[in-house]
Amino acid sequence: MELRQLSHFLAVAEERHFTRAAARVHLTQSSLSSSVRALERELGSDLFVRSTRQVELTEAGRALLPIARRTVAAAEDGRDAVAAVRGLVRGHLAIGAIQSLGRVNLPGLLARFHRRHPAVTLRIHHVGAPELVRRTADGEIDLALVDLPLGPQGNRVRAHTIATESLQLAVAADDPVARRSRVRLSDLVDREFIEYRPDSSLRASIDRACHAVGLRRRVVCEVDALTDLVELVGLGIGVSLLPPAAIRMTDGRAIGVVTDPPIPRELLLVTPLDREPSPAGAAFLHLLDDDPGNNSRVAPAITAPSSQQ
Repeated sequence: MELRQLSHFLAVAEERHFTRAAARVHLTQSSLSSSVRALERELGSDLFVRSTRQVELTEAGRALLPIARRTVAAAEDGRDAVAAVRGLVRGHLAIGAIQSLGRVNLPGLLARFHRRHPAVTLRIHHVGAPELVRRTADGEIDLALVDLPLGPQGNRVRAHTIATESLQLAVAADDPVARRSRVRLSDLVDREFIEYRPDSSLRASIDRACHAVGLRRRVVCEVDALTDLVELVGLGIGVSLLPPAAIRMTDGRAIGVVTDPPIPRELLLVTPLDREPSPAGAAFLHLLDDDPGNNSRVAPAITAPSSQQ
């Protein structure tokens, strides 16, 4: 079994298409097919179910997939580690991030990282925190910026606190509540809420805080994008509990009001528990901890408690 064969297998498994996979690894389709067939013969099992319209993994292919990812990643890490000894950080860095990072300025971090390490290719993934944690643990991405709770895979990652903040009640600028300095959560029983996606850690934190004070929110709209959510709040469709940075995106059309009790939010950087970061990943961690232009700092690693799993 050769490393290049595993790379070819990964390309087909991820693209689900031989033509796209061949373009990705800079081979002709016939050469890629021959490489995959040779791997299947060596393993004694078909790895893909092929049809004229799509390619799907067999059970054997699904079993090989995580091992192939780890093997190829380890080889890339080895090349990058040798380059790092020569003072050059190179390779690829896949970063996951939730949509609203509050006090963490991700675009600014990425710009500073690129200036320091121009030989590293960056790729950013945006999904919910639990899925980002799973992808980090499985080696699909190098690290992720998330919030609590981490979800069922939280015991497979190291979590580093990088910032804390409190959510605020977002209301339209002309809402009477906008003139108040503070609002009790229990007083919002008659308000209509716009909610973020139910699979997010942000939503889980809000649900937990409202349950603690006996508030059953009346939801009139659910959205998948925070940009849509804050715009709807600014138009007066409903209110929402959001990070202050998300509210500021409306340029004054929505106002944030402090809640009583406060709803704390902890922002974390997660890395795999079973392996050390790649040289590029380590450089990003160093940037978080060392760059004076960044508002966040990487605190000592914590392990997600069982209540977050």
